[in-house]
Amino acid sequence: MPDQAEQTVSEKGGARVVLAMTALCMMVVGFNTTAVATILPNLKAEFDLTPSSLQWVMAIYTVVSATLVTIVSRLGDITGKMGVFFAGMIVFAAGSTLVLVSQDAAMLLIGRGAQGAGAAALFGTSLSLLTAATPEEQRASVTGAWGAIVGLAIGIGPIVGGAFAHFLSWRIVFATDVALLAAAFVIGLRVSKRNYVPDTRLAGARFDVPGAVALILLLGPLSFALSNGESRGWATSLTLLPLCLSAVAIVALVLTSRRSDDALIELRYFRHPRYFMAASGMFLTGFALFSFFVYFNVFVQSPDAFGYTAIGAGVAILPLSLSMFVVSVTAPRFLAPYSFQWPVILGMGSMAVGFLLLMTTTNTTVMADIWWKLVIVGIGLGIGFSLLPRLGLRLLPEEHVGQGSGVINAFLYFGATLGSVIGSLAESITIRRGLSEVIEALPAGAAQRADLAHALTHGTPGQVQQIIAGLDPETGSALARALRDLQDDAFDSVMIVAALAALLGVLLAALLLKGPVPPVHSAKDLTKEPK
Repeated sequence: MPDQAEQTVSEKGGARVVLAMTALCMMVVGFNTTAVATILPNLKAEFDLTPSSLQWVMAIYTVVSATLVTIVSRLGDITGKMGVFFAGMIVFAAGSTLVLVSQDAAMLLIGRGAQGAGAAALFGTSLSLLTAATPEEQRASVTGAWGAIVGLAIGIGPIVGGAFAHFLSWRIVFATDVALLAAAFVIGLRVSKRNYVPDTRLAGARFDVPGAVALILLLGPLSFALSNGESRGWATSLTLLPLCLSAVAIVALVLTSRRSDDALIELRYFRHPRYFMAASGMFLTGFALFSFFVYFNVFVQSPDAFGYTAIGAGVAILPLSLSMFVVSVTAPRFLAPYSFQWPVILGMGSMAVGFLLLMTTTNTTVMADIWWKLVIVGIGLGIGFSLLPRLGLRLLPEEHVGQGSGVINAFLYFGATLGSVIGSLAESITIRRGLSEVIEALPAGAAQRADLAHALTHGTPGQVQQIIAGLDPETGSALARALRDLQDDAFDSVMIVAALAALLGVLLAALLLKGPVPPVHSAKDLTKEPK
């Protein structure tokens, strides 16, 4: 038998191989979360998409992923994580291939839905695979690397997607998916052959079918309502009915979880304050990141602000992406051995400070004035992505790590979904109120007043500029200045939303992470309590 030193070296080598496999897949998942946003104009032009169809090119990916991630994670616990991970690679590659060769909107949306299902399997099992393959003393580092890769992929997605669309073809985005997944599949074969991932399947466990149905009826309609509420109206039947169905499904999920011996989601783990903090912290991190990310890209590409191209907007976010990557890799080595309370407070606090500092950004600001503020935000995100999953998963027994990974990632997905919705809502409310004031301030006898009011509410920026050019110079100049100021106000509103989410994370960390760090797997005792 190999001595202990040889076994340790083997474990570390295996962990690196598993990290390489999961890193490639996480690059694909994170990359597709943001890169596709930059090629939407190309897709709209090629497939003549309606606004609703264009919205669903993005939404169907996140809706399917968020709905399935917890389910496939639990399947990994029962049937084996590597099998589910391989299935995720295959399904994602099939979806990317379908989008790559798509000839109409139907093929495009089906392919994006398949990508979402594959992303759920990859996201839901990748972190638990890494945890299972890595010695306890090394887990903080690999968890940090995992978070860094996810963050970096999200950050560079707009740059790469925009570059492909501008210089080559938007289809290269999806060809890149297939190439990266093929490389990950080859590495995965080595992982399986060498048994780098221990078999942690639950002997005799049954899949909680009622719980899965309840979860689908909760998350699917909820995702649909959140994704369509702003465009279709929050008081319409297409929004209210899915929300009511989700409310009923919450009750059903709690009841089925309490009655099942092999619950899809072990609700008793949420009684542990640190597990609750891990899940809610990931929710708030995703919320803050995407409420900021969506509007930041819109703002810096606006002709009345920075006027960047899609590629330029991606480059503008690099200070955040790079600082997040560096901190995610290095922070766990220095912070994980100690109490998680102050590191998590530091991370959430850094995000809040960075977003509040960004409120000084205006249409006359230059990049030299904000890059260091983006670095502060990136530091906070790096700490959150690297430490929060570790905070929760270290508490769980090995046989429930997959379930815990799925739950934590589901919280991240829904935080991102809700963050983009609330951020957009804050922007639209600010602009709607401001436009009313701008229109009322126009001279009552202005011949273009009615046309301008309609263009400001429903038209394109080009139509607005055309009407402004027809006004007298003094009125046109004042109106253009008012619209630029309104855009600044909308940016401030979104930054406030993101900062408030981060500040809530600071408060939760201060309340929930008190006391000494509990032992590994200490949440297992909660499952011995009566339901």
